[in-house]
Formats: sequence, structure tokens, C-alpha cells
Amino acid sequence: MINEAKIRTAVGRAYYASFLTARNAFAIGEKTPEVHRMVLSMLYRKNPVIANKMHYLRRQRNIADYETDLVMGADDADKAVKFAKEIMVEISGKK
Repeated sequence: MINEAKIRTAVGRAYYASFLTARNAFAIGEKTPEVHRMVLSMLYRKNPVIANKMHYLRRQRNIADYETDLVMGADDADKAVKFAKEIMVEISGKK
């Protein structure tokens, strides 16, 4: 059985893997907290479906990092990893 700390870590890593892939693809050099909104905004202009998945991952990452009263399960990590893979494939154009 996977413990909740590992689940929360997986959710956070899934978000950051997809976020950094998008940030690099869009050649955004800025490294301030605002860059997360910039990436999401650019994604919404290019592909709203993928942007919604990124937005979901960002919300889940915030829950994983800050909402310790909410329980996260293996299905949360599985969905996060699935969405991250879909985002990265779409952004990179590689299948």
C-alpha cells in the first residue's frame, strides 16, 4: 500500500513535470510565482482541453501541499500522472 505522503509527492511531481515542460516549450524565462499563471494562460489560448488538465493538476498540487486535512488516495496520484503524461505529449508533439 502506498502511503499518503508518497501520493502527495506524486501529485506534486506530476504537476511540476507538466508545468516545466510547458514553461520550456513556451520559452518563458521568468521564474517568479506569476509564471504559473502565465503558462496556464498561454495553454488556454493554444489548447483549452490541455489547459483544463493543467489547471486541475495545479489545484491538486495545492491540495497535496497545503490541505493536510483532506485525504488523498492512490486514484488521485494515478489521475495526476495520467494527466501529466497527456499534457507533456500534447506539448512536445511526441507520442
